[in-house]
Amino acid sequence: MAQFRRIFLVYLAFIGGTVQGQESSKQIWNEYMFNIPFSRIYNVELAANYSTVLESPKWRSFEFQATPEWAISRHMDLMGGFLLGNTFQNETTNTFEIRGMLGTRIHFTPTKRILTRLLWRFEQRNQLDQESGQWENSHRSRIRAETIIPFSKESMFDGNQLWYGILDMEYFLVFDQDLEERFANRSRFRAGIGYRLSNSFRFEFVYTMQQSKNTIEGNFNTTDNIFRFRVKQFINKAKPSRLQGNGN
Repeated sequence: MAQFRRIFLVYLAFIGGTVQGQESSKQIWNEYMFNIPFSRIYNVELAANYSTVLESPKWRSFEFQATPEWAISRHMDLMGGFLLGNTFQNETTNTFEIRGMLGTRIHFTPTKRILTRLLWRFEQRNQLDQESGQWENSHRSRIRAETIIPFSKESMFDGNQLWYGILDMEYFLVFDQDLEERFANRSRFRAGIGYRLSNSFRFEFVYTMQQSKNTIEGNFNTTDNIFRFRVKQFINKAKPSRLQGNGN
């Protein structure tokens, strides 16, 4: 627990200087992730997410994402992904998105108590403004440093009724142009707690501090406080799966 607190304070210090003087929002995300493992090295995650902002003007989004994963070794996974999303940006703008993804996750400490990993994803985004009928395209990379810390067991693979902590930071790099959206992502910091009830069910509460840019109403920056409630379900599992899905 002490190491978890130290990492948490380092992350807060790293981002603390970037949030002053910006507008802010509060968001709620509800996520359900259905995972289908095949043997020990394949997994398909089907994830549904509904998110909304608590303030006015209203914003809400619904997304569905399919992500197949392949563990090619103890230290590396490969993955692809396909997302469909519909977002009510404001009173006059509603958008529909089709997104493709390729990525890899590198495991630095796969056999240690504290798991440290790096997730890299490349996304090709296609967004339709449903009022004007115009499509926009954008390409970006996402790089996320991840830490998972078991609290009540010696390992993340030591059975059920396990409490664990989640810490990660993610940076978004847009290669060409931003899409017009209320919350164009720039960076995220996440800290959360999870509970593995059994090999089939996990429950997580994650706080996310997001730095974003409003590119639809004047190109100004915002600091977004996101409260995420997650349910992860795994089928056909006799023991905990190493491939755990990604979400968004």
